[in-house]
Amino acid sequence: FYDWTTKKLPLSQISSIKSEIIERIYAVVINEAAFLIYEDVASPSDIDLGVKLGTNWPKGPCEIGDELGLDNILNKLSALYKTYNSERYKPCPLLEIYVNKNWVGKKSKKGFYEYS
Repeated sequence: FYDWTTKKLPLSQISSIKSEIIERIYAVVINEAAFLIYEDVASPSDIDLGVKLGTNWPKGPCEIGDELGLDNILNKLSALYKTYNSERYKPCPLLEIYVNKNWVGKKSKKGFYEYS
């Protein structure tokens, strides 16, 4: 809990809060990128370039998704959707297709991008 005398949160709590926030934000952003691809609005490279130029992120959501593993993203979204029953966490069908084909990112050499 917040320590009013030091005006700080315990480090262990900061770490867990930070991790949960980052995971939820990344999962939703990567899911939206998947919807853009699924709906034929943009390519992975267009999405990544737009996000990098528009937000100054060092990597785009498709690159991040491939690094984290699309299977992990799908699992996180599914758990969030089950917990909160909110459409914002409903996994894009493209993620399910990719995971079923074992196109989960860098570890399988294919995800949003292909790797050699």
